[in-house]
Amino acid sequence: MRNAILSFATVIVIFLSNVMQSTANGSVVVDRVVAVVNDEIITMSDLQREESLKKHDAKQDDRLVLEDMIDRKLQMAAAKRVGMDVTDKELAEALADIMKRNNMDSKQFDAALAKEHLTLEQYKTELREQMTLSRLFNKYVRSGVAIDEAEARQFYQNNLKTYSLPDEIRARQIFLPLPENATMAQDADVRNKALALYERAKKGEDFIRLVREASEGVTAKQDGDMGFMQREHMLPEIEEAVRMLKPGEIAGPLKCAGGYNVIRLEEIRTPVQPFEKVKDEIMKTLYEQKVENTYRSWLQSLRSDSHIENRL
Repeated sequence: MRNAILSFATVIVIFLSNVMQSTANGSVVVDRVVAVVNDEIITMSDLQREESLKKHDAKQDDRLVLEDMIDRKLQMAAAKRVGMDVTDKELAEALADIMKRNNMDSKQFDAALAKEHLTLEQYKTELREQMTLSRLFNKYVRSGVAIDEAEARQFYQNNLKTYSLPDEIRARQIFLPLPENATMAQDADVRNKALALYERAKKGEDFIRLVREASEGVTAKQDGDMGFMQREHMLPEIEEAVRMLKPGEIAGPLKCAGGYNVIRLEEIRTPVQPFEKVKDEIMKTLYEQKVENTYRSWLQSLRSDSHIENRL
C-alpha cells in the first residue's frame, strides 16, 4: 500500500515538474518540484513564497529554507495522524485575540496584512500551522524535558571559568607622604627613604616590620594591607607596577597619591560567582540545550520514518 502511495506521488511529481504557469502579464514561468515528502510535494514557487515571507530575515541558503519546509510538513502530518489539528473555532478565537491585543478591528487588521503583502486567508494558514506546531512541540518535546539541581551543580563545577569574576589583587604598601608643596629637595629626600626601604625589603627583611617602622597613612594601621581590589580599581601607577610581579615580589619606589610607595604583591585570586547566584541562569541554559537536543532527535525520528527527496 505504501509503495502504491509513493508511486502515485511520483506520477504527480513528474506531471507537476512540467507544468507551465502563466503570469498576469502573459509571461510564462516554469514551476518545478524541489522536494517530495511522503505523498506531498514542495514546488519552486512554494519555496520562493516562503523566502518572500522571510524577506526581513538575513539572506538564507535555499537548501536550508527548503529543509525547514520539509520539517514543517513532517510535523503537520504527524499532527494530523494524532488528531492535533487546530479547529476553525480555535483559529477564529486566536485571530480575535491577536486583533484585540493589537487594538485593531477587521478592516484595520486587513490593512496591516496588506502592507505585508498578505491576504487574510494566507495569514490564517500560517497561524493555523504555527498553533499546530506549538502543540506538537509542547507534547513531544517540552513536556519531556526537566532539569534538576544536581545537573546544574555538575555543569557549574565543570564550567567554573565561565562564572569567574575579574582577577583581584591583594598588596601591601609602605607609604611615605610628601610634604604639601614639596620642594625638589624634599621630594628627593622622601624618594631616597623609600628607595632604602625598597632595598631592605628586596634583601629579605620582614616587610610587615618595615611597614610598622616607616609607613604612614590609612593602611599603616593594617600592616600596609590594601585588601583585595580589582585591577581597574587600583591606582594606575600601582596596577602597572604589580602587573608583572609574582606573589612575594616587590616594586618601588612609586610616586603616587601624594607620596612614595613600596609595594609587595601578596596574592592574586580569581573569584567565582556562588552557585546560588547563577543557578537560575544555568538551569535555563541546560533546559534550552536539552529542549534543542530533544527537538532534533524527534525531528530525526520523523525523517527516518518518511520518504523524503530534496531535489535542490
